[in-house]
Amino acid sequence: MTASRKRKELEHVVGSQLGRELGARGILFHQAVASLVGVSATDLKCLDYVDRVGDVTAGDLARLTGLTTGAITAAIDRLEKVGLARRERSEVDRRKVFIRLCQSPAMARIAPFYEALGRESAQMITRYSMRELEIIKDFCERCIEIMRRQTEAVQASTKR
Repeated sequence: MTASRKRKELEHVVGSQLGRELGARGILFHQAVASLVGVSATDLKCLDYVDRVGDVTAGDLARLTGLTTGAITAAIDRLEKVGLARRERSEVDRRKVFIRLCQSPAMARIAPFYEALGRESAQMITRYSMRELEIIKDFCERCIEIMRRQTEAVQASTKR
């Protein structure tokens, strides 16, 4: 196989097949975890933003996710109902309401799955050199930006 043919094949595998499978596996994993506590994968991804960003309001979540404020309110309601999140007024500005993670039986039910995923991922990463990790980081950041732009394009098309 020529180098150019091998590259074309690798581009197809990495750029299409693996990306699609990774996306599918991510969605299926999060939906499986979400179903354990009776919420959706989207609800859990909102909760993930709460965990990663910290002081986040419903409006912040709407901007981060591109979901409508109504959809975010419904997601927060569902997360609150199962005990994964709570609304908490800001001590500094009482008009602001932050979404916070809750320690609850529901959180205890799903946390081990995310911890196991984190452990396995951390272990897998150790096999790569510093240079390879830089390349992987660049690739992932570019993929995230492509997904962000494409998501925004879909959302913009529904506003026409």
